[in-house]
Amino acid sequence: MDLGSIDFTPAWARKAAGVSAGNIRPEQPASRNASEGQRRQGERKPFAQGERKPFGQGERKPFGQGERKPFGERREQRQRLPERPKPLDVEVKVLPETKALGTIIRKLQGDFHAYKLKDLAYFLLDNPSSVLLKITPKAAEGGAAQTAFHQCKACSYASVHKDDVVAHALAAHLGDYYEAREIETEPPKGNFNCVAKCGLTGVLLGPPNRAEFASVVRETIRTKFPGMSEADYRAKIEMVRDAEAIEEWRKSATKKTVYVAKGAGADAPQLTREQAEAEFRRNILDNLLDEPRNLMITAEAALKSDCKPLVWVARDALEQERRAPFGMVFALRGAFHHRKFHFFRANDPRGPEFVIAQELKEFDSVHAIPELARVAAFIAEHPCQPKNVIAQDPESEKQLAWLASTGHVVAFTNGVYSAVEKFPKYGPQWQKQKQKQKTPAPETPAPEAEAAAPAPETPAPETPAPEAEAAAPAPETPAPETPAPEAEAAAPA
Repeated sequence: MDLGSIDFTPAWARKAAGVSAGNIRPEQPASRNASEGQRRQGERKPFAQGERKPFGQGERKPFGQGERKPFGERREQRQRLPERPKPLDVEVKVLPETKALGTIIRKLQGDFHAYKLKDLAYFLLDNPSSVLLKITPKAAEGGAAQTAFHQCKACSYASVHKDDVVAHALAAHLGDYYEAREIETEPPKGNFNCVAKCGLTGVLLGPPNRAEFASVVRETIRTKFPGMSEADYRAKIEMVRDAEAIEEWRKSATKKTVYVAKGAGADAPQLTREQAEAEFRRNILDNLLDEPRNLMITAEAALKSDCKPLVWVARDALEQERRAPFGMVFALRGAFHHRKFHFFRANDPRGPEFVIAQELKEFDSVHAIPELARVAAFIAEHPCQPKNVIAQDPESEKQLAWLASTGHVVAFTNGVYSAVEKFPKYGPQWQKQKQKQKTPAPETPAPEAEAAAPAPETPAPETPAPEAEAAAPAPETPAPETPAPEAEAAAPA
């Protein structure tokens, strides 16, 4: 049998082409061509009936039904940055700290120099520990304060979160009530298969199955990595199964730190860190915590707080005062006025303001000895002069010191002296005013002379000129015109 006469075309393809098996005969050459054509047609299947499936039924699924999640779900699962805390709605007043203010007052009382108020304000502002902030929360519509502060009475540490103050009290003030002691103990007994090792420092922490292991981990975090969470630190711990490492830890575990209450006797119980913190919470913590209505805190303590909004408030207040120290100057003026200090302005009513302990009095040169009168007269004629110019001998130096200590001359902190008057002369500002007064003096008469010079010259030549010109042609015009025609008329006659 000739294999070429066999038709391998499927029945459904032959039916679609209108060809049956009986119509194909081996001896007909056309059957071979027909079978090959039908076979080619069978190989190329119609659309949507072959292996390629229509849209929506294949591997490629519509949007939102496959592995790719919708936009909203992906955005929720995306790691978000921590939100910035809301700023505090408060009012801040900048004041001098009590101890720093007392130091300045004692300095002024023992000195006869005049101090500029702004210089004293900047001196305090440059030391955050000498600046006291009075922070008052603004009331809401209902009348209640929007912000509540929590503060440590021992060191003025403050925050808007109570947990921050509690953690601070345990870390900073536990040692004020409990004494840490290091004692010798026996090496741990038992069989240990592994020992934990800190991946950051390489210190052996101990077997993880011991009861003290959790306390050791927390103590390590508190002393060496205070900003790290316990979960993050535990991820850095490595397990070592070396026998030498286990033996090394066993030898190092012979020392132990215990806590004993201060002031207790020799028989006082020895506590672990956790036991000491538990007693501290029960007996001491409540007396250290405060919830003030108006927070009084130094700028240094506010800047060290873990509460970021409070840090921003303190920083903004300091920067604003450094640009223009109105609040600090106002507070200093009130404190000095209460101490009976004296104030004056230099050069003019808007000049710099000074404060001095003693009262300033004008010097009476008529009833004074000649030496004092001579020094006082020189200062009055030459204000803002240094000491080496005024007193060139020991006797003049003594006279100058007496005048300054009694308030008959003004001694400034920059080393110059001026006479007592309503607005005493003061250094750089007065020198500038003096130069301004001298500069326009020669320029003022110049324009007056120029304006006065052309005034008499202008009317003098202009007045006679038109009169002469107008008078001259009047007699000249009829004189030549009259005889001329008479002569011409008489000649022909």
